[in-house]
Amino acid sequence: MLIQAVVQTPIPGQLDRFNRFLQMNIALATAHGVGTSVKVSSFGTAGIEIYLMQQFANWEEYGEKTDAMRTDPVWRQIMDFGGGSQPFAENIDSFCASAIPELSSQEGFSAGPVLATVWAPHPKRLGATLEAFARGKAVHEPAGCKVRVFQILGGRFCGQLLYNMSFESNQAFGRCMAGIQEPHAALMAEIDQDPVADMTAQFKMDNPVLVG
Repeated sequence: MLIQAVVQTPIPGQLDRFNRFLQMNIALATAHGVGTSVKVSSFGTAGIEIYLMQQFANWEEYGEKTDAMRTDPVWRQIMDFGGGSQPFAENIDSFCASAIPELSSQEGFSAGPVLATVWAPHPKRLGATLEAFARGKAVHEPAGCKVRVFQILGGRFCGQLLYNMSFESNQAFGRCMAGIQEPHAALMAEIDQDPVADMTAQFKMDNPVLVG
């Protein structure tokens, strides 16, 4: 599975135009059979970050569907709208994230919130980092989440790894976080004896109220 994301924040007073831009992109992707999701940061970022994401089964489908969308006349309409004289958003980031199948339990986008943690493996410790993720997955999933691990291509976290914990709802998020406190602390204390990676970011993404 492959996810392509654009991260933006609306300019004050331009929320309606920003929302319209999201809707246009979602409609185009849907017309070409591309899954979409919009998430909004709720903590862990300096300001509000809105993630417009598209999902592809693999790189081959990414290439095929991207060509199809870019040759659709609607694409030009979206570009003209986005490049108009009155800006409505500030660009923050864009990237692709390629799932590591053996560490990813769920296909499709999360129905609810996502706790995203970005890790930069130490030199020559990539394998050990993935092993630590597998141990974390064994601790976290029984408490009520689904774990997915991605390799990040491009953007501010280029070359790093993304450890996502997905939840059905914020209630499920709260129950899981309460339930993993002791085993998670014990796992982190053990891993800390021989660190394999540095945490570079952690933030929670939630469902928006912007797009209807």
